[in-house]
Amino acid sequence: MDLIKPQGLRLFLLLVFVATFVALSSPTDSAEPLAISESQARDSVQWLATIAMREVPRKYQGDKDWGETKQVWAGVRTRLDGFKIKTHRRYRELEHGRWIQYEIQLPPVNSPTAAKTVVHAVTRSEEDRWKIASTTETPLTFTARIQRWNYGVKWYSVTVSGRLTVSLRLGSSIGFAADYLEVPPALVIDPKVETAELSLVRFEVDRVSHIGGDAAEAWGEVMQEVIVERFVNKQNVRIVSKLNKAIGKNRDDLRFSWSGFFSQVLAAP
Repeated sequence: MDLIKPQGLRLFLLLVFVATFVALSSPTDSAEPLAISESQARDSVQWLATIAMREVPRKYQGDKDWGETKQVWAGVRTRLDGFKIKTHRRYRELEHGRWIQYEIQLPPVNSPTAAKTVVHAVTRSEEDRWKIASTTETPLTFTARIQRWNYGVKWYSVTVSGRLTVSLRLGSSIGFAADYLEVPPALVIDPKVETAELSLVRFEVDRVSHIGGDAAEAWGEVMQEVIVERFVNKQNVRIVSKLNKAIGKNRDDLRFSWSGFFSQVLAAP
């Protein structure tokens, strides 16, 4: 999964670096913490929120009880064993129950309706890090196929489509440090997700095939329960570890080197 475009991230790091470079003191230890402003820390969380929402699958397919069967008695099989008659009960599997198959899709990354982030609070911690509370909302679309089977007979099949909005509430921290092992010093950004919770904010059914009125509303309620159970709750199980793993994969883009930047500029046509 392509989590973020390196060009956009490097531009962002350049802006942060220019804003903080004037605060650098004489070299001491490598990766020395930097003091930055609240506004700079607030801007930095936008990248973290982008990674967070892009870690959610762009397309999610799932089902609930799709293909479920029920075992029913199908008579008795008899056979002659010498002078004895032996019997064996026969069973068969028949399609049975309510089957649901669905697909949830996020909008394109650069779409005007893509994720929006709001930063609620930025506070400095004792460890020279910034604690940041933020919420990111993104719209999604869904399509579902619902069938009802009764002992091998299909009673009906309907298609439900609609829209929903999910909210990702993040509690994160970000640290900034100057790495004096390079001249000029490199800027190192160290984000970490501490808490994360995905929740359903809005849910709307646009269409239910061949059904209207109260029946359509009832199917909308069924799909809302399924999406919360199978999509939202499932994402919440390991979301913090998944987000921090995604950050770890982008560590190279969290280090901005002046020497590397100037090398690229000089090499450009």
